[in-house]
Amino acid sequence: MGKKILDSKALYVVLSIAIAVVMWFYVTSMDGNQASKPIRNITITFSGEEQLESNGLMIAGDAPSANITVKAKPAVLAQLTDKTVELVVDVATIERAGDYTLAYTVKLPSNISASQVQIINEGTGNVSFTVAEYRQREIELRGKFEGTTAEGYLAGDQEDFVFSPNKITISGQAELVNQVSYAEVVVTGENLSENVRGDFPYRFIGASGDVIDNLDVECSVATVHTTFPILATADIPLKVELVAGGGVSLDQVTCTLSQESLTVAGSKTAVEAIQSEGSIVLGTIDLGTVHDGDVITFDIALTDELTNISGVTQVTATLDLDDSLKSKTVEVTNIDCISPPDGWAAKALTQMVEVEVRGSQELLDAVTPDKIRVVADLKDINQAAGQYTVTANVYLDSVGTRDQIDVVGRDYKIVVSLYRA
Repeated sequence: MGKKILDSKALYVVLSIAIAVVMWFYVTSMDGNQASKPIRNITITFSGEEQLESNGLMIAGDAPSANITVKAKPAVLAQLTDKTVELVVDVATIERAGDYTLAYTVKLPSNISASQVQIINEGTGNVSFTVAEYRQREIELRGKFEGTTAEGYLAGDQEDFVFSPNKITISGQAELVNQVSYAEVVVTGENLSENVRGDFPYRFIGASGDVIDNLDVECSVATVHTTFPILATADIPLKVELVAGGGVSLDQVTCTLSQESLTVAGSKTAVEAIQSEGSIVLGTIDLGTVHDGDVITFDIALTDELTNISGVTQVTATLDLDDSLKSKTVEVTNIDCISPPDGWAAKALTQMVEVEVRGSQELLDAVTPDKIRVVADLKDINQAAGQYTVTANVYLDSVGTRDQIDVVGRDYKIVVSLYRA
């Protein structure tokens, strides 16, 4: 029993000491006893920056900081830190760039009144800072490819880059903003065979072409969605289609092209489509309109999906006719007009047309002027009295086919007179 009482007394002693300590802290925090403490490295807050920017100005560099000492009751003092106390400088009245030293005001937490705290400034109570000219401008975006492509593929050109947005806006200190010539997106990758798409960072390039690192400006976006084409390539044969005629069969002519093939680039789909066609057809030559040694020029036309990377834009076709082919000129007087408009009549004023005929010597010997007719079809002639030069068709009556013997040329003309019937 005695030991239990003794243990109870020891407990009472401990409790009494704890209660005394708590009461002491309470009394000292609530009575008039004040303490002081320094608050260091409080970042200055600037008010009126919107007005400053409207004047084309801004605070240059990092915001300065200051130290203060505060004196208050312990309970109040505990709430005052560099995070809860603000030092505010009003810059709304500044109208030009330069160095300034202005006084700051102390802003306490909303639950603490100024009467509860005594502010003891360390130093003058002023802070120095620099105001610089402010500028905002749009910057052009450019792309640069620094990767490699797989065999049979070609990277696009610089102008093939597509950006979204297509420009960025930077703002900040004018002398820094003015250093930027353009922003550059760099695309990399090894053995690429597909178009590149994705969000890429960019870097600033100065007027001299050098990269500008760590430029202290604000940017409208951190990355730019970039698309860059990786094109498939292929060599495609070139071809001219020949149509027999003029007494020339397909096995009696040799057509030599100045360029046998063309290298093209485009999407996989577009390149595979042109490969499946087997060749690029430059055009058609009617053998009834040409002579031995003629050189005909063709422009190379591609679909919008393909790019000509050979650099050749025209191809010539040189025609060599078989030496067995002969020709002669026949003076034809059998000239007629057909199908004049209703109410009109016509007659040919041209009395003779020289017609070239080509074929084997045996068939040519059988051709006489009476076997050739020159006929002008007037169904589309202007319905007004007068004389007109019109195109005429030439017909050859022969036992041979057109690729054995035929008229050479398709542009025979005669003069006709049109009059009221």
